[in-house]
Amino acid sequence: MSAPRSESIGAAPRAGRSPWRHPSFVIGFTIVSVVVAAALLSLVWTPYEATRIAIPDRLQGPSARHWLGADHFGRDVLSMLMVGARNSLAVGFIAVGMGASVGVMLGTFAAAKSGGWLDEIIMRTADFTFAFPAVLSAVMITALLGPGVHNAILAIAIYNVPVFARLTRSGALQVLSRDFVLAARAAGKTTWQITRRHVLPNIAGIVIVQATIQFATAILAEAGLSYLGLGTQPPNPSWGRMLNEAQSAMQRQPLLAIFPGLTIAFAVLGCNLLGDGLRDLFDPRVNRSRA
Repeated sequence: MSAPRSESIGAAPRAGRSPWRHPSFVIGFTIVSVVVAAALLSLVWTPYEATRIAIPDRLQGPSARHWLGADHFGRDVLSMLMVGARNSLAVGFIAVGMGASVGVMLGTFAAAKSGGWLDEIIMRTADFTFAFPAVLSAVMITALLGPGVHNAILAIAIYNVPVFARLTRSGALQVLSRDFVLAARAAGKTTWQITRRHVLPNIAGIVIVQATIQFATAILAEAGLSYLGLGTQPPNPSWGRMLNEAQSAMQRQPLLAIFPGLTIAFAVLGCNLLGDGLRDLFDPRVNRSRA
């Protein structure tokens, strides 16, 4: 006789529930798709070489030659934004992926050993980490390790570990209290078999939603680190460093700061809306209220 099933906080959306009926998901997916498309396109084409210096074109405004203008070195702003999108997405994807992998592992361990010394150590370490804001934590870690994109990835990943650890532990404890888990225990299943077969599939939804939201934070953190000179290093383009370099030309060409600033806001807004739409999609309580 098979173990009873129960709808969980991280269950997949029910059959026939289309994500395109969620406005937040549609808008967020569209925005993120545009950013990803620009990043992928930069692998094969940009209007100009992103690091190409052309002094005669310096501080030129938007024109047919440079659609979004040129910076104080004559570099094409659109090309730099496209390549910067690739760098920001790569940093965010790797950092959040690393943080989620380690955090989910620690969270499941803590839930499986709830109330024990391992659970206590993991949770108290997470509480200590949460005493510092995300970007400040990344700045502190990168300042200790040294500037560079690899250290920026590591710094952002380290902050993401306790976020996913706490989320996973909370979701796992809820799943472990369900009737179908009790039935699995009665059938002789071990804690790790239950975790692999029942816990992880049932919390996958909330982990995906949180990863999307953390991706937005990672983009902000990467931009902040690059702005301070601790992230992506020259000559590789970065949205944050474009903002930093635009300060010296604000009076003559304010668009140099507006374009990367809007791009960062655009990307973060898209990730947050996508995460909000996914949350509505995966949350069975929201599904029931909209049915």
